[in-house]
Amino acid sequence: MQMTQWSSALLDGVRALEGGILPPLVATPQLQTQGIPANLPGAWVGLVGDRLSLQLGLVAEFVTLELLTANMIGRHEELSDVEITDAVAEVVNVIGGVAKRLVIEADPSLRSGLPMFLFGRLRVPTGTTSEVFRLSTELGEMHLVSISDSGDEG
Repeated sequence: MQMTQWSSALLDGVRALEGGILPPLVATPQLQTQGIPANLPGAWVGLVGDRLSLQLGLVAEFVTLELLTANMIGRHEELSDVEITDAVAEVVNVIGGVAKRLVIEADPSLRSGLPMFLFGRLRVPTGTTSEVFRLSTELGEMHLVSISDSGDEG
């Protein structure tokens, strides 16, 4: 499967959530050329099958993730770190689920892993392909990151 097919499926996942659990986008998602943003916290989920493998992340400044959570749950005061990390993990899990449904025919063995939240710098292994889309929203800038070890599979 080509990375562009993953990208299309992932962006369809974002569009499916826009205006619901994701705030409206204020610009078209832009493919970034400078790589994965360093040191941004975010949630990650793996989509793994016999022929396809992808790690999907949604990363942003923590204050933006806090605003995303507040927007989702309708409460703006006293959000705990656990509430924020759980909410962002759920968002990335749903984006991954939409993408999985769109590419499942290419690999029927495809399964979703458990989402996790990471703080700190992500190191991308050699031999992988990654793409980063900047998502400009009403709440701030987020990045949708995909890392695949099978970017050239057909």
